[in-house]
Amino acid sequence: MASAEVEMKYYPSAGDVFELQAPADWQQNANSDYLSISSPGGSVSITASAYSKSGGSLEEFAEYRFSSVQDFYTPQTEVRSIESGVLREYEGVWPGDPAPTYYAVAAVEVGKAFVSITVVTDRKDYGENKPMYIKIFETIKVNS
Repeated sequence: MASAEVEMKYYPSAGDVFELQAPADWQQNANSDYLSISSPGGSVSITASAYSKSGGSLEEFAEYRFSSVQDFYTPQTEVRSIESGVLREYEGVWPGDPAPTYYAVAAVEVGKAFVSITVVTDRKDYGENKPMYIKIFETIKVNS
């Protein structure tokens, strides 16, 4: 999948609270609690959830979000800035999974919400398609 040539479209979250761009040929999965999108064949999944800002900072939200992954995944990068937020990449084996996965987590601030977005794939795919995944993290928009 050559990320520069992939046609993208917006996928709405449950309740139409926010949208994010992902490849147009991916499948949105029915879920009432969070946005869930999978690649054809299911080798890549993207999930996203919005959280109301209630006095906390983006840094606090990101630290909370990142800490919830660290029991299973080992950080592969330092926290780095992306448009409207921060990103950290992890790798590890989720309990019950047979092989390691690459787990990229972004925490972004959009309007009156914080949004957590994750991409779960393998290291090779993430490396080959990283510009596309960064675009996914950076194209989120909150609907009013």
